[in-house]
Amino acid sequence: MYFEEFKKKLTGDTISESIRCHGRVINLHIDGTVFIDNEKTDFLNLEEARNYIKQKYYATHLEEQVKHEIYDEISENKIANIINKYHDVKITDTLIESYLDLASSKLFTLDPVVEEIRKLNKFDMIIEGKKEYKLEDGSMVAINNSTNDKLKELFNTHTEVVNHMRQTKENFLQVIKQIGE
Repeated sequence: MYFEEFKKKLTGDTISESIRCHGRVINLHIDGTVFIDNEKTDFLNLEEARNYIKQKYYATHLEEQVKHEIYDEISENKIANIINKYHDVKITDTLIESYLDLASSKLFTLDPVVEEIRKLNKFDMIIEGKKEYKLEDGSMVAINNSTNDKLKELFNTHTEVVNHMRQTKENFLQVIKQIGE
């Protein structure tokens, strides 16, 4: 008797087969039901579920890769000119790289350099008249340009408020509600 069979008999496990795919666990129960990360699916077998995860994984990562490559195609001189326009600092390769990383991450910031860099990428202007940001908790928010301008006017020099807003969707909405009153 193999260890897996022995373990199943001891625990009364109902899983007949299990595989991993891109960090996800796919289980086939003895009744033929397929689960992905313990969520029941309509897939008929493990292979269908694995193909679904692979397709979803590659589609997501391909989109992110394309967006990042677009930033890589922006000339360093253009980025340096944008930085000089707003900040009186020494321009280094590291600074340019940091701004490109921040712009491509879509992380919430009120830095005008990041906003201008994002305007160069047509993929970042998906929703007309709105700015889309990612927060540290993984949630996405979109605010209209006038709200964004008001936030810049109020908090451009208050990094502690921007950092608070950046953490979670709840924090972000809390600040938005307070400035609206």
